[in-house]
Amino acid sequence: MPTDKSSIFCKVGDTLSLLLIILVCHRKDYKEMQILYLVVACAIFFLFLFPNTFCLADTNMKSGSQCSEADYSDSDSTFQTNLRSLLDSLVSNVVEHHGFYQNVVGEKANRVYGTVLCRGDISASNCSDCTLNSTREAPNDCPMRNDVTIWFRWCFLRYSNESFFGDMQQTGVTVTNETDFDEPSVVSEGLPFMNRVAAEAPDKSFMFHTAVLNTSKSGKRYGMAQCTRDINREDCRRCLDAQLLTFRTVIGNKRRWEIYGSNCFMWYNDYQFYSNGSTLLSGESFDTCLLF
Repeated sequence: MPTDKSSIFCKVGDTLSLLLIILVCHRKDYKEMQILYLVVACAIFFLFLFPNTFCLADTNMKSGSQCSEADYSDSDSTFQTNLRSLLDSLVSNVVEHHGFYQNVVGEKANRVYGTVLCRGDISASNCSDCTLNSTREAPNDCPMRNDVTIWFRWCFLRYSNESFFGDMQQTGVTVTNETDFDEPSVVSEGLPFMNRVAAEAPDKSFMFHTAVLNTSKSGKRYGMAQCTRDINREDCRRCLDAQLLTFRTVIGNKRRWEIYGSNCFMWYNDYQFYSNGSTLLSGESFDTCLLF
């Protein structure tokens, strides 16, 4: 898998700190100290003027995969050829279709259906890279299987020998969460906050929504929800409601968690992991700080 790109901007704070230490330790005269203070003051001013330029970077990782019990024969070259053509088509077309693409390749028994969805805030290049990675990883994770689902932080891929387009499914859910517990006061705010995120996402044009919760003492919490665009808005709502139930019964009071399903996805974190800028959904340039 190609290594994720890193952002020089997201390391600027550490660089400034190191520069400050070096200059202070090696200062020679008052004039040099004046220059140092001016540089640091300008840097701090720039940080406040462009708060989203220097930030925590989000990285792409595989979150899980699911393989069907049924498989296809190693000698079934027609199905394998169709699968390869399908996966190639997903990579080639996902960006052009704003991060969501479905296709069918083959006839009758050798037909294969596929879908890919990129997270709504990532760049076109990251969407393309994630899709390419998923098409390589999925057959390796589930060799010879005819119904495969794989989740990355930045994208979701599924292919099957049976049509699943437009069918809202609650199966195939994978949950990741941190072991750190959040403060009770924040937990009491977190659930209503994510309820609102889930309620608003289905009504957005791409069924994708982000929001920020300002807690009084513990900083901010960030939420995001998204549905695949082959289901209707009401099914999107039901899908996210089911994930909220998972949040309440399984995750509870964790500071960071992610739920990945077959048709909807939710994220909750104590740092801003998504981009604020124009993204894949608009077809415009985006804020390159957060996602590399």
